[in-house]
Amino acid sequence: MNIIKLYDNTELDRTVVAVGNFDGVHIGHAALIEEAVRLARENGCEPAVWTFTDYAPKKDKKHIITAKKRYELFRTLGVRLVFEDDFNDVCDMSAIRFVKDVLIKKCGALYAVCGYNFRFGKGAKGDAKMLKTLMERAGAHARIIDEIKINGTAVSSTAVKRALSDGDIALANAMLNRPFSVTLPVIHGRRIGTGLGFPTINQDYPAELTDLRRGVYACRVDIDGVSYKAVSNVGIKPTVGADGVTVETHIIGCDMDLYGREIKVEFLFFIRDERKYDTLRDLQEQIKKDVKKAGELL
Repeated sequence: MNIIKLYDNTELDRTVVAVGNFDGVHIGHAALIEEAVRLARENGCEPAVWTFTDYAPKKDKKHIITAKKRYELFRTLGVRLVFEDDFNDVCDMSAIRFVKDVLIKKCGALYAVCGYNFRFGKGAKGDAKMLKTLMERAGAHARIIDEIKINGTAVSSTAVKRALSDGDIALANAMLNRPFSVTLPVIHGRRIGTGLGFPTINQDYPAELTDLRRGVYACRVDIDGVSYKAVSNVGIKPTVGADGVTVETHIIGCDMDLYGREIKVEFLFFIRDERKYDTLRDLQEQIKKDVKKAGELL
């Protein structure tokens, strides 16, 4: 998969371009990209994505997944080209200019594929219907992907973030069509868990990722191709203290030294909220219950 920076004035032709920000690459995004790949195959074109270089127009906006993970998911879905534009280079473009100069001239789009709620152009004045009209005026085509709902909730990046912050991990995972996960380096902790009989791996939760409800989760951890049951606490460890939000995970049945390695933790069930305990003994007893509960859920 090639990543093309459009500010380099690259011009291609005969592509089918899925357009959007694709934060999370949820099932709505996947449907959009899969339609672009299908149309590309039928028309002898290259399947492509157009998106932002800086991933989001607002600097303080948090993401569901990292940029690296987003590219991995693009590749898995069959994307061959990713066209990137800086938000500042296109935010003041009219809708007409965006279609003519970006999608048609630079990307060489025979088709553009977008979601039903896609907005573009200066002041976000363009919508999906306008994209279709402007593409057809330029001698090209557009496809609009309809809304997808799960349990009556429209699938969107905002809805996924809301579910994660609410601790509704089941809904978030259903919208993503995969477990929400983090892949992070294991750092040295204070070994309090080891002293309590429950050794843990510690990982700093990235500030740029969307907020996950603080609390205890039943998780899966993959190490060298082996999947382990696990229980993770996401938060500030109020009983013993922490400098920031961490993911502290007890991997059931695994005592390997994992310091420095990047480990993926998949969140599957929310067990309880994080809370402060009066004594380490109280904390130890609660961890026993959490581990037992995780084992039952998994």
